[in-house]
Amino acid sequence: MTNKELFQSVGFVGKYYSEMRDFYVNYFKSEEDMLAFFVKVFKNDENDKKPRQMMNQIKNLVSIANDIDKIRPARDPLRIFFIRICLEALYAISEISKTEFFEKFPSYISSEGQEYMLNNFLLTGFEDEYKNFRYEEIHDLTIDDFFEIIRVVRNIVAHEGTYWEMQFFAHDNDSTWISKLITDRKILKSYEYKNPNKMLRTYSFETKLEYDRFVYYFVEACINFLLEYIEQKEATKSE
Repeated sequence: MTNKELFQSVGFVGKYYSEMRDFYVNYFKSEEDMLAFFVKVFKNDENDKKPRQMMNQIKNLVSIANDIDKIRPARDPLRIFFIRICLEALYAISEISKTEFFEKFPSYISSEGQEYMLNNFLLTGFEDEYKNFRYEEIHDLTIDDFFEIIRVVRNIVAHEGTYWEMQFFAHDNDSTWISKLITDRKILKSYEYKNPNKMLRTYSFETKLEYDRFVYYFVEACINFLLEYIEQKEATKSE
């Protein structure tokens, strides 16, 4: 069966194909590589529609995050909210345990992507609400810390409705933006500290992250996860 015949048999034609092609083409080295990805997604579609569902959710939820700046400019937490919801959709569809998925997902970020994120998003200090504890120096974050911060920002948006306070991305080129995050949650897996009284703590960051570059590495990681999911399903089926 040719690619065209496969796509026609599963309804991957017309507007559906065009929208997916326009979104995914930037994440592959060539058109041929993108088509090979689509073939892997759809070749077992009759028996397993989860790859299709994950492919759709990556495109749909990241596209919303991409469009937030047109609706609510400089509302980075809203973008982070939909980035995190995209991850939640992937683990829900894949039926992998939540803990296992979120522990492993950062490893799907390329080494280049991890280096970019961690070199351009720096923790510069934190203090508690009564200023009984203060920490002021650059603290190297891990990729796990970075995604824990994403989780906390998502929860603040969802549970408190606050989506305007934190600056996650630099909004012009070649500049450093100062950002703060106020929470009683532990957000640094790599730093041991105690907060028994659930005091609010203000975290200070410097960010040079460009959203477009960040989201490239993020979508690339989602694709890596999806391809591994397909490979594992195929390996299980052949046993």
